[in-house]
Amino acid sequence: MAVRGLFKTLRNRNFLKLWVGQVVSNLGDEIAFFGLGVLVVFGWHGNSIDLSIIMIASSLPVLLLGPFAGVFVDKWNKKVTMMLADLIRAFLAILFIFCTTVFQLALVVFMISSVSRFFYPARLSIIPEILEKDILVEANSLSQLTYMLSIILGPVIATAMIYILGYTWIFIFDSASYLFSAFMITLMIYKPLRRIGAKKHAFQEFVEGLRYLWENSTVRVLILLFSVVMLFLGGLNVIFAIYIRDVLHMEVAGYGTMEVLFGVGMVLGSISTGVIAGKMKEGSMVLFGILGIGFLVLLLALFPFAILAFAVGIGLGFSAGFLNAPATALFQKSVEEDFRGRVFGAQGAVIQGFSLLSILIIGLLVAKFGILPIVLAAGISMLSLSIFFLLSKRVRDALEIEKIQRKYTYP
Repeated sequence: MAVRGLFKTLRNRNFLKLWVGQVVSNLGDEIAFFGLGVLVVFGWHGNSIDLSIIMIASSLPVLLLGPFAGVFVDKWNKKVTMMLADLIRAFLAILFIFCTTVFQLALVVFMISSVSRFFYPARLSIIPEILEKDILVEANSLSQLTYMLSIILGPVIATAMIYILGYTWIFIFDSASYLFSAFMITLMIYKPLRRIGAKKHAFQEFVEGLRYLWENSTVRVLILLFSVVMLFLGGLNVIFAIYIRDVLHMEVAGYGTMEVLFGVGMVLGSISTGVIAGKMKEGSMVLFGILGIGFLVLLLALFPFAILAFAVGIGLGFSAGFLNAPATALFQKSVEEDFRGRVFGAQGAVIQGFSLLSILIIGLLVAKFGILPIVLAAGISMLSLSIFFLLSKRVRDALEIEKIQRKYTYP
């Protein structure tokens, strides 16, 4: 990560407070997420259907509430929105302790995900308000880097907590992490930007947000790219733990190791993104990241061996880390402030809609044909499409940041 951009980002006190809160909150989320997977697969001996239920419960709010939540995020004070969302999620996380069935877990996941639909668009929208545009890639890389560090530490801490303390303390920690994040957000000094123009009905603003999303070619292409990725790969998240258990024949420690290596790869990808920020076009980073994911998924299907899977785990993390920060920066730079909440909400809804479809399809196909044929088909499809995107001048032009800056104005 460029040292100058890094220090410039961290010198911003508002961003620093937001970032520190997210460091702890992300760690709590990863510990809880890993704990849920271990509980369902290894504790309750669940199958792909059980994991699909949990994933669907997490994805549905993004699809159903995302675009509408974004309308209110644009209207409300973003700092207050984030703070209240964290407090509500802190209460909901405690409910995991009392769950005894997959459906109860899914219900709590659904509620937390619903509240998160207000938190994440607010966080993504507030960053370009408190930071200069020229360090957005560095800021997003830093945020992603700390998130990936939580992916590394989360499984390690969760595994130790499961063996020593049990599942209860995992969910207590998650609840406490939300409370800490809310506290750090209260310390931010933030004055909302004034919106110009008459106040409009929420539904009218929702329709305007969709129109803006469709007319903005950069946003439209980015959503297309991520939708395709989630369509072919979103469902693989459901069967990954089962791939570890049934194909690689590893237990909880092996699952944790794979998660840690994936996090290591994402850290390396985030660092690489920050280092070459300004030297390589953001759109190129996104396209090469997608290409890497397709190629590595194909390797998982062709060579299902533990040692290679560990290396592929690092590579997948690197590719994901390499594309996420520049993609987020492209979204932030190409969308005006008045539309950010709606665009980020709609973006999440569209992408999660394809992810949900992928979960349903892949879950059923795996039950019928087994894991490896489906992973092979997903890898071939993703690799072919990524090559097509790289060769498409229309896609590359839509992701040219200079053209974005000429076409759109910023607050």
